[in-house]
Amino acid sequence: MRSGKVLTRGLLLLSPFAIALLVLAQTPGRLAFTSARRPAAVAAFAPSSTAPSSAAPSLRIAADPDARDLVIEVGPVDLPANADHRQLPALHTAIPFDGWMHGYRIEMVDGQGRAVPRRTLHHVNVIAPGQRELFSPIMLRVAAAGEETAPVNLPRMLGYRVHRGQELIVTAMVHNPTAQDYRGVRLRVHFPYTPSSARVKPLSVFPWYMDVMPPASLHSYDLPAGRSSRSWEGRPAVNGRILAVGGHLHQYGTALRLEDVTAHRVIWQAKPELGPDGDVVGIPQGHLYLKLGVPVERGHVYRLTAEYNNTSGAMIPSGGMGAAGGIFVPEQGEAWPAVDRNDPQLRLDWHLVHAGNPNGHGGHHHGAAPAAMPGMNRGAMPGMDHGSMAGMSHDHSASTAAAPATPGPMHMPGMEHSH
Repeated sequence: MRSGKVLTRGLLLLSPFAIALLVLAQTPGRLAFTSARRPAAVAAFAPSSTAPSSAAPSLRIAADPDARDLVIEVGPVDLPANADHRQLPALHTAIPFDGWMHGYRIEMVDGQGRAVPRRTLHHVNVIAPGQRELFSPIMLRVAAAGEETAPVNLPRMLGYRVHRGQELIVTAMVHNPTAQDYRGVRLRVHFPYTPSSARVKPLSVFPWYMDVMPPASLHSYDLPAGRSSRSWEGRPAVNGRILAVGGHLHQYGTALRLEDVTAHRVIWQAKPELGPDGDVVGIPQGHLYLKLGVPVERGHVYRLTAEYNNTSGAMIPSGGMGAAGGIFVPEQGEAWPAVDRNDPQLRLDWHLVHAGNPNGHGGHHHGAAPAAMPGMNRGAMPGMDHGSMAGMSHDHSASTAAAPATPGPMHMPGMEHSH
């Protein structure tokens, strides 16, 4: 049965920025780091020893103003040969500058700084806890990646606005399907950025995400035999325009559709591209920016529908999934809303993110993972804010460690413990 392979692939491919990037075409790799020198932000993380890493992994963050490269590093962690999946603790940090981020790329190295195969990464998610998603009250997913996720590159004229002290949460799962041991492994997420002091200011955009499953829940479901469909509806928090949209389906998926239910209008629909073995290898993106985007109104209801035709003759556990995401520009004068800390879905989302999931498919969000856009590689993009860390000051050339959040009862800044 291929459901495990398909599900893992899905975890890696969905992120608002990534999905959006698929829609804003530009030369692939245009924003890749090409400097021959080692960025100061990475040099700051140089390991001091190769001793086994028995302590819990920590998080460090550093920004290199010359290379305009923000690096978030999680580790170290030892990965013995054939090691099973390991969910790392949710770690908190804060943005050390004011500016705009234009995408992200993933790097994995061992204790000697040597490249580690990307096969050892199951998934990583970067979340903005102080901001909500467009269509649901859960925390904003800024970036998501897995084994197959290519660098996500937004054009320089577009960027996700961030502020000094804005909090981020990083969650990750690793494993080692190879026959070689890897010691002191560190996961690095690089974010190219433009500082607020730049003469030319990018247009501020936000990633958006929508799933056919309820927001704070698992995002795969048991796929029945034969034809079936599943939908979810939501209302946007602000008015604006969708500039780009892409999506993700599992094997046997036949269509993905986004509708404005109130206006009785289909915004975007696509049929999956299939590989030689019948697997879904891609979803055509909607280049809505070519017509200056599609308007989204706060009072309207929007529906995402995934359609399947499971010809295997049997139900496939966790075999179904349907997600869409992209880039959204708020209407002038519209402020992106903060989270409602009393919302039950947000509280559940917080718990799932910090409690993790031993199966690897609960705490992370498909909607923040990549689906590259024309003008970007596939990925999610581009989200972050939190209580205790907000207001932390960071040196742009030095790294700082962030203590891991403790899994268990939910505790959010400004909220009481939930038992």
